[in-house]
Amino acid sequence: MKNKSIETNMLMCIWLALITSCASFVGTSVDAIPTQELIFPKAEYYNALIRANDNVIVLVDDGNLGDLQSYAREGDQEFTQIVFPDDSQCDKEKYYAYETLPDGRLQIWKLCPTQNGTVDYLMAYDWSTRKFEELAGPLPLGSSGASWNPDQTKAIAYLDGGFATKTIYWISNNSFSPLDLVVNDKSHSWNLQDDFPDFKADDTGKTGTTGRAAWSPDGNSIAFFASPDAIGKTGSNRFGVEFNIYLMNPTTLQYQVATDNVYSPFLIQWSPDSMQIAFIGKYGSWKEEGIWLYSPNTNSVTNIARGKFQSILWTSDGKSLVAISCKDSYECSKIYKYDITHILEP
Repeated sequence: MKNKSIETNMLMCIWLALITSCASFVGTSVDAIPTQELIFPKAEYYNALIRANDNVIVLVDDGNLGDLQSYAREGDQEFTQIVFPDDSQCDKEKYYAYETLPDGRLQIWKLCPTQNGTVDYLMAYDWSTRKFEELAGPLPLGSSGASWNPDQTKAIAYLDGGFATKTIYWISNNSFSPLDLVVNDKSHSWNLQDDFPDFKADDTGKTGTTGRAAWSPDGNSIAFFASPDAIGKTGSNRFGVEFNIYLMNPTTLQYQVATDNVYSPFLIQWSPDSMQIAFIGKYGSWKEEGIWLYSPNTNSVTNIARGKFQSILWTSDGKSLVAISCKDSYECSKIYKYDITHILEP
């Protein structure tokens, strides 16, 4: 019995050593991050967080069809309805919102069904005047996530092909155009414009796929997810592929791989000082789901929080992240603020 006990202890030590070794590949973990729950009117599903005039605002839908209906600022007792204009050219249009424009207005996507097909329009909503302005359109169906340069003359937008292939493209001067960029790794390459806008190669495996993109507030860089690993894979095999985070010069289109080992990427956001990148997704050898912080200066990835999240937002001072935490795919009803002051670079 004594020998068996010793053998068992030895096996446990080996197992713990392996666990520790594997964990080192996940990324730096910081356990003592001060966390505070923020108070908003109750809702079963918060859609997105945005910032307007330094206020944190949560957006919600109607709980049925998924289109934007109302919003609330932190501390509000109830939600405020948004009154959208009628559009006679659309048949039962829908509205979605997830981002703030550099000038502080809310960026809204309008889904417009017509007799000739369904298209998207990009609009802006002014919080003070409550007026809407059309920024661009018609745009390809499946567009979202437009991230603008500081002077709002050009944006990088996300286009979802509806299955397992996505790409990113340009919006400027009320028009749009493909992003002519070859992305590669050691054994694969494809041009991001190959699938734009009809995704004809979606079931051939000839192209990779992308995630969302974010333009840095200083205008000097665009961060985006992309997966050369998806090349050669078709159908459900394209799910679960590895993504990289790329940093691209918006003028020269020269880019570099910032970090790899990203899976199921969702959202990506620059800090206000353009020094840090926060993203939601799975990361590391164990594919842990959560909020992660990538620091370009140190080329390091730090875990901020583990679990499923619907949205992230930097506070205006760049010292904290606010996130919608989800219990499951149907309940995202908690909003937390993570103070990351002590892990940011001096």
